[in-house]
Amino acid sequence: MNRFRERFEQYLRREISIDFKTCAYLFCIAFFYCCYRISQGSFLANILHLFEMTADAYVVGYLQVYLLGNFDEANRLGRLEAFGIALCSLFHGAASFILGWFEGKWQVSVFLAVFMMSCYITVFFCNKIKRRADTENLNRMLAEFKKGETYGEESGQKLCD
Repeated sequence: MNRFRERFEQYLRREISIDFKTCAYLFCIAFFYCCYRISQGSFLANILHLFEMTADAYVVGYLQVYLLGNFDEANRLGRLEAFGIALCSLFHGAASFILGWFEGKWQVSVFLAVFMMSCYITVFFCNKIKRRADTENLNRMLAEFKKGETYGEESGQKLCD
């Protein structure tokens, strides 16, 4: 039963990670789409396109987590991570062209792919900075614990002597 629980928790962690990635990258795609629509003089968005963007972001999230080693959470930006960034960005660009998000303008789809590459790289570096901050915080807490000075993070009160 313990093995089942561990696998189920691992599955849930992956699914939550995919949902987080989907939301983050869907926001990037929708932001780009809305900027494009405004630049064309329209303040309206096609609901079908928004649904397709959501499906695209979910497919890429699953691809990223299950096949590409979760590259935006890697420790370093190597060849495999660069390949993942390029592949996922090209997938978004291809989907936008095939599904007609930008009225068949391939130049805009290419620009979306470049924009998404910059988003993936930005998220990679944000994750790296967050890991470094978490590591420093954990090391500080460990040092305090070894000294017997453990404090609650929110309250600032001593938890044990």
